[in-house]
Amino acid sequence: MQERIRKLHHNRIFALVFWLIVVFAAIITLPNVSTIIQYDGQPQLANTSQPVKATQIKNTWGRNLNGTYTVNAVYNNPDGKLTAKQLSAIDKSVTELQKRSTYYGVKKVTTMTNTPTARPQLFSKDQSTEVVQLEVSHNQGTVRQITDQLSSQISTIGLNTYVTSPEIVSDAANEHIASYTLIVILMTLLIALVAMGILFASIIAPIITFLAILISYISTLSLATNLAYHWNFAYSEFTPIFLLMGISLFTLLTSFWFFRELRNRVDDGEASQVATTEVVQNLGYRILISTLTLTLAFGSLMLFDFSTIRAFGLLGIGFAITGIASVTLIPVFTGMLGNSLFWPKKTRPALKDHKLWHSLARFGLWQPWIAVLAVLYLAGPFAYGYRNQLSYNNSQDIPNNQAVQGARVLSAHFGQGKATPVTLYLQTNKRLDNQNQLFQLDNLTKKLRAQPGVASVTSVTQPGGQPITQYYVSNQLSTLNEDLTGVVGQLGTVRNDLKSDSSNLRQKDLNKEVKRLQSLTTKTNGLVSDSSTLQTSLQSALSRSNASGSSSASKKVTSYIAQLNAVNTELNSALSTLTTLSTGVNTSNTDATTAHSNLSNYADTLKAVNDSLKSSRKQVVSMQKTLNKMYTYLGGLQTSEAAKALYLTPTQLASGDFQQSMANFTNQNVKSTYLTITLKQEPNAKNTAKTLDQLRQVATSQLRGTVLAGSTLTFTGQPVTMATIQNQYQHDLPRVLLLVFGITLLLLIIFSRSLLQASYWFLTFLASTLASYQLTHLIMKWLTGDGDFNWQVPLLAFVPLTVLAVVELTQLALSYRLNDAPLLDWLLPGIHEVGQTMRHSLFIIIAGVLGLLAAESQTLTAVTLITIFTAIIFNLALPLMASSFGKLSVIIPAQKPHQFRRQRRADRPTKKDKETK
Repeated sequence: MQERIRKLHHNRIFALVFWLIVVFAAIITLPNVSTIIQYDGQPQLANTSQPVKATQIKNTWGRNLNGTYTVNAVYNNPDGKLTAKQLSAIDKSVTELQKRSTYYGVKKVTTMTNTPTARPQLFSKDQSTEVVQLEVSHNQGTVRQITDQLSSQISTIGLNTYVTSPEIVSDAANEHIASYTLIVILMTLLIALVAMGILFASIIAPIITFLAILISYISTLSLATNLAYHWNFAYSEFTPIFLLMGISLFTLLTSFWFFRELRNRVDDGEASQVATTEVVQNLGYRILISTLTLTLAFGSLMLFDFSTIRAFGLLGIGFAITGIASVTLIPVFTGMLGNSLFWPKKTRPALKDHKLWHSLARFGLWQPWIAVLAVLYLAGPFAYGYRNQLSYNNSQDIPNNQAVQGARVLSAHFGQGKATPVTLYLQTNKRLDNQNQLFQLDNLTKKLRAQPGVASVTSVTQPGGQPITQYYVSNQLSTLNEDLTGVVGQLGTVRNDLKSDSSNLRQKDLNKEVKRLQSLTTKTNGLVSDSSTLQTSLQSALSRSNASGSSSASKKVTSYIAQLNAVNTELNSALSTLTTLSTGVNTSNTDATTAHSNLSNYADTLKAVNDSLKSSRKQVVSMQKTLNKMYTYLGGLQTSEAAKALYLTPTQLASGDFQQSMANFTNQNVKSTYLTITLKQEPNAKNTAKTLDQLRQVATSQLRGTVLAGSTLTFTGQPVTMATIQNQYQHDLPRVLLLVFGITLLLLIIFSRSLLQASYWFLTFLASTLASYQLTHLIMKWLTGDGDFNWQVPLLAFVPLTVLAVVELTQLALSYRLNDAPLLDWLLPGIHEVGQTMRHSLFIIIAGVLGLLAAESQTLTAVTLITIFTAIIFNLALPLMASSFGKLSVIIPAQKPHQFRRQRRADRPTKKDKETK
């Protein structure tokens, strides 16, 4: 039994069983990767970020809208204006949707029919596009399911219909990435298989490499996906792809080292198990330090808060698994197969001496300064021209998806920012259903609309994105001025009539004067009422206006009201007197017995009436002059800034239209509201963040010192999300580069035991990376017309580039460390020895990333080009820079400047030396 166990251990069967158990457990516990990408692929923002806070507000909004998101149903007539028949068909479609709202999870439907004040936001100016806004519950189903159901429901014959929202577009981006992830995985594995087959002219060796990649990848992917699914660990939509890139490249390189040395030993006659053990011992240290470097470098990314960067920390685990698999799994097959591993070509191919690195290193030793200047001249302009041109728009790679097309239709017919609005939530401890609060909200709306980059702003006082004229003092003054014009004219007529009637009073004329004065008193009573309202609104407007002279204007209004009341009193007195006189005349005509008494009373009354009319005429003349002045004053006030203020009367506050606006824009307890801000441009990295910062500052300063001071302001929307990602990414990316490259450089220094030489090599790699990045930018701009990379391109390219740097520089560091000769004696043979595998490493790196091109994605195409260009430039620049700086680091400190010049002349071959040669 012990002998059997020893034999199994000798043949590494236990290691094979272990890996079979691991991969079996990984497969059966692997969740659906496409589902994880859909739900967890987007960056997870911090709980303190603006979008997350806004989501919390929306989830407690009330009015049956908790936990909903806004979806736009877009109806477009591609041939021009929507006809009456088409509008009727849209109404019918919406009606059917409302009937099945419970099935679709639609909590609210907003159309230009049930909300006329929002018509400018729902019906395009060219009348070709109508938008119906739907509030859909998150709990009803996945975004993709709801989108498919709504798309079929709103379909209308003769119209192009779309269901779109930023959430749907993001989901479409995730769906597109998930759709090509499997293709990229299969193509990458296939190319890796072919590459190893080409390198070793074998069938078995590529299969072993394929199995090693597959087992390492599935184990890591299952772990990463389960962490995201069960413990909400950070996950990126590109997690399956960057795990594959890192694991496949590292496995290909380590397998190449392993198979090459194994073949040499087996062909020299060693037994397969013995040869395998010796190869593991010889390469174990090299694989160990490469694995340790990559594990620490990428594992450190788990320390970051930004979820997308933290997701890359899983690569640290992946490289650890891959390194273990390289020294435990591959030896299982090599020990069993031996020379059969290289079937059908069992004879060792003759290896040719590779002279490229040798020639470059020799030139660097001969003319170090010229070599350095040559590298700087060729690569320097590209590296110096590096620009951080990134796009944070996740729809860049999406093909003709209906949600993306719907967003483009909205941008074309309503403005570029229509599909991605910004929402400003305002929370306060005061109710927002009174004049004082609404006045400040309206001022905030107008202030935000006046900012550069803002197309429109909708709010509770401006639901259509434009001021409603009847809610403003200027409109109210216009109505009052019209009344004043009529009253002034009537007063002129009354003045003339009073002058005539005071000397010619008869029963018939008395009746006419009674009716005239009754009409006049009715108008004056109305004028008094309107003037009271005017006084209130003017005092409210003037108290909020910063214009000079507001105190004087208020005094004029008060004086005007007092005079108007005096005239009204006199006219009422005259009316009473004339009524008494008319009654007395009627009585005298019917009662002869009292004629004398009545005539006497008539004479006295007539005298009193004449006196009263004279007094009234004087008051009317004075009133007419005052009203003329007041009319002039109000006309000027109407065109001033004070008249532009909002003033909602109690009647207007209680009106159906305004109550509908309150229901649309405020929460259940009327202490929170939102403003929708439409930008002039689509979200972009250059202007959006700056515009949002400006809006935030303006909103805060506008409310300072008002009744809404201290209110909580929260911005959300796709532009805000993009700006948040941009701020976090730009803040963390330099730290990521410093941390990973710092760890890599530190370990290289430790392994090589040389600070200067390791730094020179690593600086060469950084310059090569910057040059390739800018070169790729130029090529992509030429090919696609869009030179802005997706913001994840630097992170994705970061994976193969780090593997390239670690693998090649580790090999150079170990060669330098294990060498006992002086630096100058080591440079040429050491660089030449490392360069013997350069062409193979270069081939593996290029082949390892070619599978990314199968996705037909601009993001992955850019990553491929950056990796290929970096590998080529680095492998050409490294021997030149390593030899040049190596020699300069020795001869410069050892000699003074004039001695150095003499030494250079002395190093030059003389004519005699040339003849001797």
